[in-house]
Amino acid sequence: MAAFGVGRWLGAHYVRSLVSQETWDKMGFIVEAEGAILCFIIYLIPGLPKDMVCYLFGIRPMSLWVFTLVSTLGRIPGTWVPSAQGAHTAAGDYLQAILLTAVVVALALPLYYHRNRIVSWFRGRSPR
Repeated sequence: MAAFGVGRWLGAHYVRSLVSQETWDKMGFIVEAEGAILCFIIYLIPGLPKDMVCYLFGIRPMSLWVFTLVSTLGRIPGTWVPSAQGAHTAAGDYLQAILLTAVVVALALPLYYHRNRIVSWFRGRSPR
């Protein structure tokens, strides 16, 4: 929320100076895109630079409360899974921990592998 607030307070010119040109080129469409669904999906995709995404969402016309709700919901799977893995491992239930890891890998690998295609799809849907 702090990075979102900084983006909102300081504006696009300052945020642009915080992110590398490469990141801006890859993720700059977020500034133009509309909709909380994009925010939710971006927080689900492993490997995307979410710290910079917070700044970028801050310069969009999205309210802080919508951003907070959507980004939190998108982060829940990434927080819950390691907690569940740790709990199963601590309890000695290694099979459950391995199965949970296998399910997460089966879901995350395709998202990670296709992350550029997913981002390109959203980039193509944003207004120019």
